[in-house]
Amino acid sequence: MNYSANIRSKALVAGGLLLSALPVWLLVQGCGAPGEIDIFECNPDAYFPDPRCLPDAGIDASDAHDADPQAACEAQGGECVEIPDDSETPAGFWSHVPWPIWIGPAVDMPKGCPFVGGEQFKLYAGLTAPPMQCDPCECQKATGQCSGVPGEITIGAGMCGAVGVPSLPFDGPGGWDGTCTGANALPAGAQCPPGSGVPCAQSITFSALPPPVNEKCDVKPSPIIKAGGAKSTEWETGALACRSSLDTSLCGSGDKLCVPKVLYPYRQCIWQKGKHTKCPKPYNWELPRTMYPVQPKDSRECTACTCGAPQGGACVATLRLFDDGACASEFLKQPISSLGGDCDPIFPAGRAMGGKAVTDHAYIAGVCEAGGGEPIGEAVEDDENAVTVCCRQSYIFDE
Repeated sequence: MNYSANIRSKALVAGGLLLSALPVWLLVQGCGAPGEIDIFECNPDAYFPDPRCLPDAGIDASDAHDADPQAACEAQGGECVEIPDDSETPAGFWSHVPWPIWIGPAVDMPKGCPFVGGEQFKLYAGLTAPPMQCDPCECQKATGQCSGVPGEITIGAGMCGAVGVPSLPFDGPGGWDGTCTGANALPAGAQCPPGSGVPCAQSITFSALPPPVNEKCDVKPSPIIKAGGAKSTEWETGALACRSSLDTSLCGSGDKLCVPKVLYPYRQCIWQKGKHTKCPKPYNWELPRTMYPVQPKDSRECTACTCGAPQGGACVATLRLFDDGACASEFLKQPISSLGGDCDPIFPAGRAMGGKAVTDHAYIAGVCEAGGGEPIGEAVEDDENAVTVCCRQSYIFDE
């Protein structure tokens, strides 16, 4: 596309008057049969306004200026610069009016623009985005439920470990829940076998309690993301684009525009959306710069914390033995657990075994292994909203 011709054609729109900054409707005659028009609404205040909405050079405006139009531009702090020649660049529309753009270390980017037109956009390059910093996952103390009674309780007519001695069942009734019961009671002085003179009640043997049920570990509530920049993002280079309030037609020529004269690190630059590898002349003093919005496409996060099944949990309770069936006269408290059974001697041998109860159930917490809390994802430049910036050579010192 020839920029001179383009600007001239735009200068004829709306009766040859320059377009104002206010939103207007543009009617552009198409290249086809008569009557074809392209209708769109101008918004020159947009982040990246359509170039057709920006003020034109206005080649006819030279009649309104002095014989030396370049002096008129310089008198307002500007200079006359060439219109971009995009005849050798890929298809696309470069902004035809250069903008003063500050380019430098992102940490040094100015807070605002020194030009009356104000800020147009801020873009960045050179992304550094380390993985997410995740706190280690932790599990709360395991929980579980305990109940029930030993599967088997017997009275032995011999000391614990004796082989071949008679034994009698001392279990509770069917469905026993551990409350006081006189089932299978044995009177004092009972002999095994009867008439042998051998006391029946010399030891008591019990099997293990049922194991815990409904064991689990909940994840310990804690911030998975470390405070203070867990999603750290840094940019090496920043670009601050500023609008100009100068009348671009002051140069009095369709091939030049009046723009602010800027000093390094400001440059006079044009832009085009997308990633491009070649700049129009004479804005090819340096390689094209691909710049991005400050917010990258960020998928960094921490995996959810998990807790495995508890290991090593157990149930404990107390086996209580009584002389009477009403469980009023207790003579033994024996700890029992789900980890295994045991045997205890009865003193004195041959005493009455009237009642029994299982009480004080308690859960001994197991240990759960924590998992998760691993960093995943990455942050990358937003290619869909990339912008290519091309610049003229900058003045380092004022002339």
